Amino acid sequence: MAVWAALLGGVVGAQADTPVLRGTLPGWAGGVGSVGVLLPFPGGDDRRIQAARGTLGAAGDLTLALPTPERLAGALVPLAEWLNLDPLGCVTRSGKITLGDPAAQVFPLNELRVAVSGRTFPSVGSIVGEDLWQPATILNSEVDLLAGQAGADGRLRFQRLVFSPADVTVSGEARCVPEQAMPERLTVNLPLRAGWNVVQEDVSYISEDATRALTLAPPDTVTVWQAQ
Repeated sequence: MAVWAALLGGVVGAQADTPVLRGTLPGWAGGVGSVGVLLPFPGGDDRRIQAARGTLGAAGDLTLALPTPERLAGALVPLAEWLNLDPLGCVTRSGKITLGDPAAQVFPLNELRVAVSGRTFPSVGSIVGEDLWQPATILNSEVDLLAGQAGADGRLRFQRLVFSPADVTVSGEARCVPEQAMPERLTVNLPLRAGWNVVQEDVSYISEDATRALTLAPPDTVTVWQAQ
């Protein structure tokens, strides 16, 4: 089962309104329900902070206003780490990736939770136990968009939603030669804008060097999610 979803309101330039994720869960039979984004609780236990909550219709129509910047402030991660710009295990490394702000942080939207009707959910911003969303379908965007396509052997493509608090550009090319494994050549052309972006990752294993390219997908990109 997968959900096809698109950002409305655009992901380029100023985003005055909260972007809304809309999509459809093909074959959904769970009735009217809720869809939510849960963040880890700073205390480190199994509680979560409900950062966003939307609706799921009986026909599988999903609508979710994405978390606002203030909701995400405590859940940001280093951009360089998330993009894996400096992979471990390189025996030799050449080239240079330039990060406009070395301290830049982002919030990658890794998963959505979909729960059936029959329960009462607290308001956005509440601290909740994860069991409130059980049993729930978990959706993630780790979908190879080239899977099953003719001529795509050895190539993969992923697209992921990520929030950036500010404009930041990452660009350049680098080559990593590990002790054991294929050398990897990384090319980055990523002008992230303040707000929500769709980052595209293209990977290829069809030459002596594995290649990985990170680019910004067009603002009308439709992202594909799968159920865990």
